[in-house]
Amino acid sequence: MESENDEPSSGKLLAKYFLDGILFSIIFLALGIAWAFLFAALVLVGYMIGLVIGILVLLFIIGWLNAGLTGMIWNVSIRTDWKSLLAHGFALLLALLVAHVPEIIVNFAVLGLASTVVMFVVNCFIDGFVAKGITGY
Repeated sequence: MESENDEPSSGKLLAKYFLDGILFSIIFLALGIAWAFLFAALVLVGYMIGLVIGILVLLFIIGWLNAGLTGMIWNVSIRTDWKSLLAHGFALLLALLVAHVPEIIVNFAVLGLASTVVMFVVNCFIDGFVAKGITGY
């Protein structure tokens, strides 16, 4: 029996990484679509200033979403002041872009629904691991 002070089992740890990754992906999809409309409007109205504001909003969304999910799933408190969310979003965006390079390569090499589904499931684990890792910094 596992006590509160023991490390979680490998299965529980993998399940938490997967849960973190899939929730991030699903919620970010919805927020990302809303952000895209906002971004387009900002760029149309404000040109370069709108572009900068839109990118900053994206970074805040990513930082806020990951801070919330990390708090719920991993029971870790994260600073949520604007500077922390901005830095957190920037670091996570860069890390996820790098982590998704193999997926991009595989999807170019092997076109099809099966490879896309497999890469999505694999990336749920990777995204959860990366998101939790970035939270530590």
